[in-house]
Amino acid sequence: MQNSVPKNYLWALGEGIKTCRPGDVIAGRYLVKRDRLLIDTQPEQLPELPEDIPNFINPYLRLFAHQLHVPQVYGVVSAKASQLSGDIWLLENGPIKKVTETLMPKLVEEWKGASAMRQLNWLWQIAQLWQPCITQGVASTLLTPELLRVEGPVVRLLELEPDRKPPNLSELGKLWQQWLDDAHPAIVNFLGQLCQQMVARQVRNGEQLIGQLDTALVKCGRWYDRTVEIATGTDVGRSRTHNEDACYPPSGTVLEGIPPGAEACAIVCDGIGGQDGGEVASELAISVLRKKLQQVVLHKDIYEPLSLISKLERAACAANDAIANRNDSEHRQGRQRMGTTLVMALAHLHELYVAHVGDSRAYLITRTGCYQVTLDDDVACREVRLGYALYRDALEQVAAGALIQALGITSSSILHPTVQRFPVDEDCVLLLCSDGLSDKDRVEECWETEILPILDGSIGLAAARDRLIDIANTRNGHDNVTIGLIHCQAYLREESNSFTELSIAALEPIEPIADSEDVPTDLNDRNTVDDGNSEPKTEILQLPDQSKNPFSLFLKILFLLGLGGVFAYFFIPPVGRAIDTAGESIFGKRGVIDTQSSPQTTQETLPSPIQSLERGSFLAIKSSAVGESGQDANPFYLLKKIGEDVKVTVPAGSVLQVINKQVEPEGNWLELKVCSIPEIVESPSPKPKPHKDFSGVFQPKTNQSPAVSTTTSSTSPAPVAKTTVPLEIAKLQAGETGWIQEKDAVFKVVSNPVVKPNQPGKCLVSDSNPNAN
Repeated sequence: MQNSVPKNYLWALGEGIKTCRPGDVIAGRYLVKRDRLLIDTQPEQLPELPEDIPNFINPYLRLFAHQLHVPQVYGVVSAKASQLSGDIWLLENGPIKKVTETLMPKLVEEWKGASAMRQLNWLWQIAQLWQPCITQGVASTLLTPELLRVEGPVVRLLELEPDRKPPNLSELGKLWQQWLDDAHPAIVNFLGQLCQQMVARQVRNGEQLIGQLDTALVKCGRWYDRTVEIATGTDVGRSRTHNEDACYPPSGTVLEGIPPGAEACAIVCDGIGGQDGGEVASELAISVLRKKLQQVVLHKDIYEPLSLISKLERAACAANDAIANRNDSEHRQGRQRMGTTLVMALAHLHELYVAHVGDSRAYLITRTGCYQVTLDDDVACREVRLGYALYRDALEQVAAGALIQALGITSSSILHPTVQRFPVDEDCVLLLCSDGLSDKDRVEECWETEILPILDGSIGLAAARDRLIDIANTRNGHDNVTIGLIHCQAYLREESNSFTELSIAALEPIEPIADSEDVPTDLNDRNTVDDGNSEPKTEILQLPDQSKNPFSLFLKILFLLGLGGVFAYFFIPPVGRAIDTAGESIFGKRGVIDTQSSPQTTQETLPSPIQSLERGSFLAIKSSAVGESGQDANPFYLLKKIGEDVKVTVPAGSVLQVINKQVEPEGNWLELKVCSIPEIVESPSPKPKPHKDFSGVFQPKTNQSPAVSTTTSSTSPAPVAKTTVPLEIAKLQAGETGWIQEKDAVFKVVSNPVVKPNQPGKCLVSDSNPNAN
């Protein structure tokens, strides 16, 4: 990884810039073009870099992974160097139009007249940024129209606004309500109802908001006919004797007229490990990935983005394991271990999915810009994401380009592939490339002349591919080069041009939650979408009128009957005694739950076992009969991965939460996170046979690279109860995750256990993913 050419146009922050006027030259270097808009007249020199990074700059660094939307810190002009009243902080990659040297338009200015798909896409991007900005204390940025800029389909932030107090989605809903008058007629009712839900705090977190917008986007996406064209190529380069890169489809292939789906896929791998190493790893990765992708069934009428993201992550991990096992079988150690980078793209329905490990890159090219959408897994990027250094400072380190993860080097338990998705509302090109092309900012230099013409049809995909390989060899030339070009075309159907009503399915109403803002609630049934047979001309997006809904009336009647029953039970003694007698005759005095044999987490009665578990549900593990060895005769196991035999025992009395639900042909799988485990007391029973220690395998899922440290919350759960368990399972820690089939889980758990405030069990679903918000 090499980046040496800085961006010229900069946005200025700080007290020092307030007294500067157009035409001023700051510190003999930075020319003021307009209010707070500067140009660096000496881009070949490093900017001044700070000794200490102030707190208000940290969010820019922590949000480095969101560089598609968030500007990055270029450098600083100290008050001493500028002779001004204060320091000036310089932001690069901001929403600045270089041709006119002006700021890009505000979202509110471009909102009127935009297509329904474009408006939903903008809102979706804001929803994706909500949770990261909340975490960094800058969510007020998304509530400030002046800071929300757009460049074609992409939302760009001018700068970050620190929160004076933590905002909530109710405030965001009020802002969006101001845009209703100019919303596209096809979505105005949907957006109005969504804003009402946000203001009423029925939609309470970013994940729920993204789900509602996903539902609308997939429906709007059905108004378009989409085709995909793919071209790939790889070359040994000018200075290497052999090619360690690999690609799919095979080099020289051009595929035309592919519909979005499993075949609309391209892969680029850059091998690591020298001759008889790197090329073996890259080819092996391609082979495994292709087999895994062939098993992925993508239906045009089924939209389940989280499921597809999970499958792409598992495919990358399977490729990693294949290479790692090859390394182990050949006794390769240290630098002798072969590996490979990975960047892979897949078109499905209205979205592009990009999976990434290492420093091969993906760039999204639209008619308005070129955007790097992957973040290198190297030391320099890690330093920035941790808030240790500005990017240009981090690039000066000796090991700046050293990879912190790649396929095949270590176990999949510490591999963290990044998978992102991007709604596509216009023609675009996705470029996948190894660092033989991306080094020294060659893509940023040539995209307008070499890639942009693809979108107007003035150059073919094969010719563009060959030209990019030639540029890599002549202007860089130090490495192998591999290119994958994916041209996505979207045509709005003629019958969709006259929108009267839109038949997008109504959003399900959401009951308000009286608890804290971040309580997870899965609002969205994203397993299926409409069959696509409805006429686009007669479609409208709206919520049902609950006052006229017969089912709602039926629920109200049931509620009144139930309220009357409770009143009779407590205030009419004969009725209460009759109910108690009937309950004992059916269930026995202990009911369904054996509270004497199972560890108690509270003194309240636990709910009855259920047959289905949803994302966000809490689970308390019941105990079962104890065998002669003193162990649980029917223990609760979590698997390391779906379909593998590596498993770990979860002791009775533990509290877990469902953080993911995966639909597979053999049945539903649940990913569980351990919220708390019982306090361990050494068992007096005979010591069982030793089990293999997998305590280091089950780590909490995160989008950070393995070298990026994560801090455990200070409020991590304490033990909820004492129980006697074998010491071999005592290594299980709160926060670890694993998989179990839903049909196996429901017989050993109680859903949503009641937990007192001073006990553990509040184990919130993280908003990591990216693949994720």
